[in-house]
Amino acid sequence: MLQSDGRVPLLELDSICVEYGAVKAVQSVSMNVLKGEVVALLGPNGAGKTSLISAVMGIVPVASGNVRFEGRDITRVSPEEKVRLGIGISPEGRRIFANLTVAENLQLGASSQPDKTLREELLGRYLAMFPILKQRYQQKAGTLSGGEQQQLALSRCLMANPRIVMLDEPSLGLAPVIVEKIFELIDQLRAAGLTILLVEQNASEALAVAHRAYLIHSGRLRFEGAASELLESGDLMGHYMGMERRQ
Repeated sequence: MLQSDGRVPLLELDSICVEYGAVKAVQSVSMNVLKGEVVALLGPNGAGKTSLISAVMGIVPVASGNVRFEGRDITRVSPEEKVRLGIGISPEGRRIFANLTVAENLQLGASSQPDKTLREELLGRYLAMFPILKQRYQQKAGTLSGGEQQQLALSRCLMANPRIVMLDEPSLGLAPVIVEKIFELIDQLRAAGLTILLVEQNASEALAVAHRAYLIHSGRLRFEGAASELLESGDLMGHYMGMERRQ
């Protein structure tokens, strides 16, 4: 569907429903992400955020509705093919391979990329962006700190050279100083033009780097609009996220 400025969304969700037996985790959610945007998907724990992006990736089935990538219906496309198309995900809980080294984790992230020259270029780019990983390159991933593991999960996703990346709770379980570092890195990726769908409970940090935002609660969409508008919406944020209006 064309936007008012004539652009076709890079990623478009149309009336997506996700069900686990009798439980309706996501109920008729529609949203889109334009090329070069950072879009925040917010909501409290259990709101349906992870179910929604898992459905986009094909990790859980879509009960009804459609997912389109550059106008192509990819609802039933396999997760592996979605990675090849340029959709990446950095999952909640990081899910690194703890018994493998940092280098081996990054190599796995690049496994869908057949061009050796591009793989080497990507490796150099992201080791420069995440210098701690260069220092820990031959270290087992399970020995890294939580913040270092999050950087590894993010860079592993980026090694596939995605055109859009979905970040699921990148600040989860991290100390405030490390959260600040993670969002600085996300801001760098935004400045580089990467398209990002950012799933977060840390609403203030997410909205500070996002262009637009969606708010989901109990599986239903409750708000869509400019990130700044949601950030200043004290009543809405207080009701759904337990936050007070920013002064």
